[in-house]
Amino acid sequence: MRPRTVKLRRLWRLFLPLVGLPLVAVFCLPNGDASAAGPSPADAAAPSDAGTSKGAGKDTGAPISKTPPDPPAMAEREQWVFDLRYDKGEIYLLAVHKQDMGSPHVTPRVMGRFALELFEGPTLIERVRFDFPMLGVPMAPDAGMNTPPRFEPKLKTRIGVFFPATKRGTRLELWDRARDMRWPLPWPPKEGVIAPPATP
Repeated sequence: MRPRTVKLRRLWRLFLPLVGLPLVAVFCLPNGDASAAGPSPADAAAPSDAGTSKGAGKDTGAPISKTPPDPPAMAEREQWVFDLRYDKGEIYLLAVHKQDMGSPHVTPRVMGRFALELFEGPTLIERVRFDFPMLGVPMAPDAGMNTPPRFEPKLKTRIGVFFPATKRGTRLELWDRARDMRWPLPWPPKEGVIAPPATP
């Protein structure tokens, strides 16, 4: 058994340089990071996207909206209250008055079919969305007995919309998003009852 043991030891001494050197080379890398040895051939062949945004130049197929996003909300202590009436599809501005809130009031960001939009030149600087009471989403009738009742054709309703009393802005518009119709409103407004209704 002793000669065989000597032979195995000799074989181990022969293979030790072949087995030990690669392990030493790997463990001697800083932090054990194999990437420090340089890029692989596959990485070198791949095109670089450094300095470009992810997905830039790719057509995602999503439609681009023409409606600008809501601007940063204003915070004003005084608010204009626009008294608006919906009458069988027509919208009227009845009166405007100013309300002191006691402290700065931030314009809420909510969803709604209608919006008051304030522009400074071509730039949208404030938007207040709202809905008239009882005015839901218009539904197409199916001409059958399952047709839900429609309130819109004969609906008369009213709402007071708070809008920041800012000194900025040059043009105020009321926008009906469902019909894509706009009405100009006085800006800066004057307190009191408005005699003629706003016209589209």
